[in-house]
Amino acid sequence: MQFSGFDIIQLILLLISLTVFIQKPVPLYLKLFPVYLFFGLIDIIVIEYLQSRGRFNTGVANSWGIIEFCFYFFVLRELILNIKIKRVILFVIFLFPVFALINLYLQKQVGFNPVNFTIGSLMTVSVCLYYFVELFQRADSQSLTRLPAFWITTAILFNVVLTFPFFSFVSFMTKMPELVLKNILAIFYVINILTSTLYSIGFLCRIRIRKSTL
Repeated sequence: MQFSGFDIIQLILLLISLTVFIQKPVPLYLKLFPVYLFFGLIDIIVIEYLQSRGRFNTGVANSWGIIEFCFYFFVLRELILNIKIKRVILFVIFLFPVFALINLYLQKQVGFNPVNFTIGSLMTVSVCLYYFVELFQRADSQSLTRLPAFWITTAILFNVVLTFPFFSFVSFMTKMPELVLKNILAIFYVINILTSTLYSIGFLCRIRIRKSTL
């Protein structure tokens, strides 16, 4: 098995995420991002390995999808100020994996689980939009260029919104023509690169470079 472009992109993003520790103090959600990206890389490698062996890999993908959405909820909860909304998100963090695991157990055939992905996507988009509404209603003016929360939320929203229609399309296809598969993979590469770029800006924008006085 050879490393794919997705592996390389994920590895580069993982290394960039380690720069969050350069500028102190480090918010908890930023501290956890390298851990999340590391296990995301492991997930990609395992999926590709199973595929290369001709074995089903949707079980791994479905399981990681639950973890991924819960991590999104946690990150967004850390960024939102409204106490009531934070409590609702905390409730979702505990309820969603229970529902998703039950739904996976009840799934009668091997394959991608569209129900979990759809519900997770809709809730993630809703919370992201609330964050932006809350952000732009704040009285204190902030520079978005140096606000990690803005870039990371944008990356999460961008990734979920753009990947949702493609995963929905794939879930309705029993057999995909090779040409269609190649085009979808190419689009996913572009989405992955753009999402990783937004994440990278969020990780790096906190770093302050001191100008030389010489």
